[in-house]
Amino acid sequence: MSAWLLVLSTLLNPSRCETVSGDQITGQDLARAVPPFSAVPGDAVIGFSPVPGSRRVFAFPELARIGKKYGVQAPADSTACFEWKMQPLTEDAVRAAIRETVKTPDARIEILAISKAEIPEGKLAFPLSGLSAATNVDPATPVTWRGEVLFHSAHKFTMWARVRIIANMARVVAKELLLPGRPVSAQQVSIEMRDDFPLRSDLARSLEEVVGRTPLHAIRPGAPVLRTDLREPFQVQRGDTVFVTAICGGAELQLEAVAENPGKQGDVISLKNPRTGRMFRARVEGKDQALVMAGPFAMLTEVQ
Repeated sequence: MSAWLLVLSTLLNPSRCETVSGDQITGQDLARAVPPFSAVPGDAVIGFSPVPGSRRVFAFPELARIGKKYGVQAPADSTACFEWKMQPLTEDAVRAAIRETVKTPDARIEILAISKAEIPEGKLAFPLSGLSAATNVDPATPVTWRGEVLFHSAHKFTMWARVRIIANMARVVAKELLLPGRPVSAQQVSIEMRDDFPLRSDLARSLEEVVGRTPLHAIRPGAPVLRTDLREPFQVQRGDTVFVTAICGGAELQLEAVAENPGKQGDVISLKNPRTGRMFRARVEGKDQALVMAGPFAMLTEVQ
């Protein structure tokens, strides 16, 4: 076979696939695979692109039908092959994407295993929703994390990694027995640094998250304080005198009432007007303060 025929054979019967970068194969893509189809409008839709990792092959009969539509003679026995451009998944790429999610610069990320399949070009990400482990996992325990490659706008290609993630992080620990119902003081807790799973969200990691809040149950000395073990302090306690602001249209009235039940800011609680003994409800606005949007003021104390 002459050199010219060899070149022509290579052009008409490509041994490799052309890469696509969109949902549809266009006339421009087809012309790259089979040059005689350059007469086809570049934006003409020829067919749907294959999913990443697979190929879409147009055999001669299909090319002949396409050519007939556009007045192009398909070369005998020609074929056209298309696929997404793929690349190997590397440990460095996985580590960088995980670090972006963890947001802990000094975290130690050990890659134990990753997907073997190639991935399309795009943005590699590891969303928290893909983590198949509880957030209170021991830092030495490997976790499987399902990631995704975002390609061609909104398309996703899934992959996975088996990793171990450790970071030296702060946690709040009790210095003495913390009793339920009693606000925690700064003298009762301290900060401790230790290796931890950086995505663990149940631990209190600053004194501001703990001081002033009340434990739901007893917390022994030396134990870490969990956010779920605490509740916001009540701004109003049962029996407190509460300064109530009542608003009706453009008018405003202030009165004192007695709280019938405790409440945090934003809670709606029952109060009693000590002068009339009438009950009404108002929203806690701050320490011993409440607000009620009333109808006529005369009706305020009649709300049951």
